[in-house]
Amino acid sequence: MEKLATLKPWLLKLAIGLAVFMPVYFIVAALGTKFGVWGWQFGFGKLTFGFGPKLIMLTFVVAALALVLSVIIKPRKGWLIALLCLAVPMTGFGLGQSLRAKAGKLPPIHDISTDIQTPPLFGDAVTALREKSKCSNTLDYLGKTFGKDKILVSEAQVKAYPDIRTLVFTKTTDAVFEKALNAAKSMGWEIVSSSKDTGMIEARATSFWYGFSDDVAVRIRPAEGGGTLVDIRSISCVGGSDIGVNAARIREFRSKL
Repeated sequence: MEKLATLKPWLLKLAIGLAVFMPVYFIVAALGTKFGVWGWQFGFGKLTFGFGPKLIMLTFVVAALALVLSVIIKPRKGWLIALLCLAVPMTGFGLGQSLRAKAGKLPPIHDISTDIQTPPLFGDAVTALREKSKCSNTLDYLGKTFGKDKILVSEAQVKAYPDIRTLVFTKTTDAVFEKALNAAKSMGWEIVSSSKDTGMIEARATSFWYGFSDDVAVRIRPAEGGGTLVDIRSISCVGGSDIGVNAARIREFRSKL
């Protein structure tokens, strides 16, 4: 018991150190990726999902032991601090499980379009930008498949996101174009090109954490019989599954429009 009493303050200090270090570690992994200190495979793959879970588990075990010793060994002090330290890895577990559950429900796709028959095409400016960014995901939507069974991305998209469809407006194409451009800017997208003559808006959306880039094409054209049709396409630069990010972006843009 005397050995445990001697170990108690050291465990508590270690728990505090790990609880402080853990969020800093993930922030550095994310921002280091964003600012090009290391590649996304290292920052997102190895640091976050490789070593990250091990760090969370270590912090959990140390904080849990510190909490137990703080409760059973007199004087019973430090248990509240240990409990707060335990909340840090528990939050990490919760976020990780939420992400895994979401990824498990969605198909591993990263190219979403409101029009799966004739999706909006990207121009030379975005193509050059993607080459410069070394994007691994190709821009060919039609016929694109994934998995061993070669499932069509378009079919998987319809099942996962049945509400992602062409938008129909009664206003003129010029009026809708202006609203679409304003909506894109309000979402913080970097406008790569826009032309009222062609009815195309191309933009890039960059995430705060990790700096992941997704490219967006908005196509605005007159509908037969009057009105305006708007189609949006959003594609990730890298990665197999976007975990619903591109669909969420299209929905947000739709709501703003």
